[in-house]
Amino acid sequence: MKTKSIRLKISILFTIFLGVILVFFSIYPILKIQKILEKEQRDALLSKAQLIDKYLNIEWLVSSKGRAPLQLFGRLFNVQSANGKPGVIQLLRNDIQSLGLSKDIYRIRNDKDIDLLHSSNFISEAERKFNIKFTKTDNTPNFFYVKIKGIKYCGINYPFILSNRNGLILQLAMPIAYAQGIFYNMILSFSEGLVIILFFGVFMAKYLTDQVLKPVEEITKTAKNISQSNLNSRILIHRYDKEMEDLAEAFNQMIGRLESSFAYINEFNSMVSHEMKTPLAIIKGELEMALEADYPKEKNKRIMQGVLDEVYRLIKTIKDMLLLAEYEYKLGILNMEKMDIVPLLQEIFEHSKVLAEDKEINMGIVLPQGQVWIEGDATHLRRVFFNLINNAVKFTPEGGEIDILTEIHDAHVAVSIKDSGIGIPAENQARIFEKFYRGNPAKQKKIEGSGLGLSIARAITQAHRGTITFESTVNKGTTFKVCLPLLPQ
Repeated sequence: MKTKSIRLKISILFTIFLGVILVFFSIYPILKIQKILEKEQRDALLSKAQLIDKYLNIEWLVSSKGRAPLQLFGRLFNVQSANGKPGVIQLLRNDIQSLGLSKDIYRIRNDKDIDLLHSSNFISEAERKFNIKFTKTDNTPNFFYVKIKGIKYCGINYPFILSNRNGLILQLAMPIAYAQGIFYNMILSFSEGLVIILFFGVFMAKYLTDQVLKPVEEITKTAKNISQSNLNSRILIHRYDKEMEDLAEAFNQMIGRLESSFAYINEFNSMVSHEMKTPLAIIKGELEMALEADYPKEKNKRIMQGVLDEVYRLIKTIKDMLLLAEYEYKLGILNMEKMDIVPLLQEIFEHSKVLAEDKEINMGIVLPQGQVWIEGDATHLRRVFFNLINNAVKFTPEGGEIDILTEIHDAHVAVSIKDSGIGIPAENQARIFEKFYRGNPAKQKKIEGSGLGLSIARAITQAHRGTITFESTVNKGTTFKVCLPLLPQ
């Protein structure tokens, strides 16, 4: 079954990883010690064989010169010879016995593969296995392992020459139960230690996992407590490591965006209800009046025309509100491309002169020489400048002036719309970009508009990574400046 718990997964992986490391670092010393024990066993065998070789040659030279090897072996080893005749202990017998051969199995063969001597425990099984391991070498000892009666032995084939005349081979095997005991006890100790460490490792993994996942649990707890009416909860970032701080910061930023979104939705709903209330009330009143009273056809027609005008204004307001929402949330409605802003401004100027004709406003334009490249959406930039020019025409008296001025700076182009209109009072300037704000209603009652034009212009400009600012003096005019980043040359 597939587990979905990160805590369990991390604990299992930590335990497995710890176990692999412990096994690796346990096997290495065990194998190393095994090799050391094997080397000590072989060194001990080689030492015994060399001492036997030495004692035999000394006995041969000192006390038994000319004596047959068979008799010499009997004297030294006091063991059953190959022909069954007992020997007599002489000279070096005590030295031979000091080698500790009582538990060893050995035999001596001549160059004709005839056994001259063997130990008393040299049974048929030992003879068969010694024959298998028996090799003739050029004065080079070699080692072997055999198992006799369930006991494992380490053996050596040791060639030697007795008094430069008799080429002999000593096969000597010693039990390795003691070394095996050390080795097996070591494996048992390492295994017990491994189990104990892994046991505590599970609790350590759980503790570490709890510490690592503690911020995640707090994020989860905070997320569960978040609702539409409670979007001000945040996670304290400074208490965690960098990675968890990044996660907590990303979560806080997400909550901030949600809070802004809900605030915008609430604001949007409030604005919709406020702006829809008046035209809907007008429509409702006029329709009720038309239904209840018996008006002449002409008056009913005027009423219907008034209702239709309110519907048109209502539709325009709704469209502007939806458009503003799209700009502010940058939903990919802009088709950004490389463009020259000079022809766009010239086109806008030509169309704007038509708007200014009815009020006999003088229009002027100042454009730079050559091309001015920016990255933008021509359709939406046209909306920005037409909104600003349309406002300038609305608030400029007859015979006034409106100028379009263009300036090139190091990293941006500045397009200014300057008028000689009524200006904006100082107390209203801070709210000029607010949605639906139109200044003093008494002064603006004859000027049409939804109060969204400047909000839309600012949203489009910001979507182009630009800025929009203004300067205004009452009864002298207003200048709006739109700054857009230039493309690198």
